[in-house]
Amino acid sequence: MQKLEFESAWDKTIAHQDREEIKRVFSELSAEEHVRQQAVILKTAYNHKEEFLVTVLVNNYSTEPLSLIGKKVLYQEEGYTIGEMDSRYTLEIPPETSMPWTFIFPAASLRRNPSREYGKLIIM
Repeated sequence: MQKLEFESAWDKTIAHQDREEIKRVFSELSAEEHVRQQAVILKTAYNHKEEFLVTVLVNNYSTEPLSLIGKKVLYQEEGYTIGEMDSRYTLEIPPETSMPWTFIFPAASLRRNPSREYGKLIIM
């Protein structure tokens, strides 16, 4: 059965309102729609370095841990790849677990400015 967990640093620092929103999104996930892994976008933003931040709920539906290290991560809008990067994040998501995470796309990794309305994050 899928469970929701927070990485330890997130668990200590996340705002109550953000935690509740993540719990709400998690509770609405449909068991019929999942594949091995899925990333549901929670929000997007830019930081002071003009990096594009994509906060997602990463859902590992498999019976194996999901490591983010070395994975190719794409941000797409309407089928077009806007940003691409190789993950250096050491996060490992246990089997049958959902966990929030923020992917940071350096400004140089963006092919054009995201509209932030129709995006999709893909972990390969």
